[in-house]
Amino acid sequence: MPVRFRPLLALGALVLALSLAAPVAAQNAPTLGAPETQSESAAPPPETTSTGGGGLKTWQEALIFAAGLILLGGIAFAIVGDARERTRRMSRHGTSPETAGASVRHHSQAAKQRARAKARQARQQRRKNR
Repeated sequence: MPVRFRPLLALGALVLALSLAAPVAAQNAPTLGAPETQSESAAPPPETTSTGGGGLKTWQEALIFAAGLILLGGIAFAIVGDARERTRRMSRHGTSPETAGASVRHHSQAAKQRARAKARQARQQRRKNR
């Protein structure tokens, strides 16, 4: 989307939000001293004397709790395993002498010198353009 349409889009969203909020605010407006009109309300609900019967049984609660613990344990296991694997890959020593440093990149001295020279030229150019 071109940049020139963004202010128009934002303005349109603001107008839409304000136009939708106005009727809601009018419904809750203060009465300014006028007596309140009470609507006829239905009879209060009858009191019930029955207790329980709608909740979970104890074994169901225990099963849900156990599933949650297993899920958290699996997540922890995955995080720790990934951290150990990443540490092994990033280590300079590796797991055996043959693979020591195989995953770590070593730049040649010539590549380092070229990078330093390029950075030095960039710094000089920036100083020159001040």
